[in-house]
Amino acid sequence: MQDLIVCIGETCHQSGAEHVLKTFMDLVAAHKLENEITIKASFCIGGCCEQNEVSARLGDSLFQVSPETAEQVFTKQVHSSPTLNPEV
Repeated sequence: MQDLIVCIGETCHQSGAEHVLKTFMDLVAAHKLENEITIKASFCIGGCCEQNEVSARLGDSLFQVSPETAEQVFTKQVHSSPTLNPEV
């Protein structure tokens, strides 16, 4: 089981962290990954984000995401992650 952590600190919250969390939750359900990914929210995950971006972490991978790119980033960073899909 991998933790997908989304920052909800002040800057990330203002940049759409709530929308990113909802999008990630919807995508985990849509791809039936509930047994592989746990979505968590946390204050400051160590990757200072730029304005209009939210920091997220899956394992050791830290990445930036906006509400507009959440689905694309999920596909690239999460759904195709070798830690979830070793055969990829």
